[in-house]
Amino acid sequence: MDYLEKKRRSRETVITPQAIHLRLVAARKSTGLNARQLASSANITYTTFKTQEAAGSPSLKMLDFYWKAFQIDPNFIMGGDGARLLPDTYEAILAHLDDPESNTSEK
Repeated sequence: MDYLEKKRRSRETVITPQAIHLRLVAARKSTGLNARQLASSANITYTTFKTQEAAGSPSLKMLDFYWKAFQIDPNFIMGGDGARLLPDTYEAILAHLDDPESNTSEK
């Protein structure tokens, strides 16, 4: 995957709720844990966790949890900026994002 495809998959600079939702789902999937496990670890109710994820509107508590527990930078979740992510973390997240310019979806 080249640099431009990574930027497209990350939807870099796109700050719509839909783009944030997609990045949150990819971040969750990259951890290998399910939503209930993550919500419990973050000390957030499952309903709140799923509501924030679905709305593409994470709380500061959720962003802080992803940063501290998995080194997933809030700048990536909110704006797609992968510059501060560890390479392995970035690749794991990108594996759960499709390229919006491709003809097929690879989720």
